[in-house]
Amino acid sequence: MFENEQDFEKELQEFNSAVALFTYIFKFRDKLLAETCEQTLIMILGLRYTENVMNAAVFLLSESAPETCQWTLQNFPYLEACNSLKEYLVTLTVQKLINQGFVLGQDFSATTDSGILMNQNAKNALLQVISDADKILIDEIIQVKTQECIY
Repeated sequence: MFENEQDFEKELQEFNSAVALFTYIFKFRDKLLAETCEQTLIMILGLRYTENVMNAAVFLLSESAPETCQWTLQNFPYLEACNSLKEYLVTLTVQKLINQGFVLGQDFSATTDSGILMNQNAKNALLQVISDADKILIDEIIQVKTQECIY
């Protein structure tokens, strides 16, 4: 793929520049500007590359500007980048819960709308092992819901 280390470094710099650009653009909280930039990048570099750039920007915002991250996720749920990020976070959450000994279908379950339904013990355990940035992403994207026991 890369002929030498310089090609790789150049590609990495270009990717990081695109991520920084989207991080900066999202901070304006201007939907039209963000959509225009997304469409331009898709035309130039393709959908998959653009998804990766936007996902990286959202992850960066979750750590550096949580309010902007929340705004981005709330205002762009239809973007392919948000959808692929949602799928990733569902998988990550399920893996973390299983690694902690929780049982799929008993302690938690995934919903058809990329949500996760879990009991209070699973939710408490999950919140102890994820970072603050992951909490923002999980709260905004997965929308964890606590099961209510009805007797």
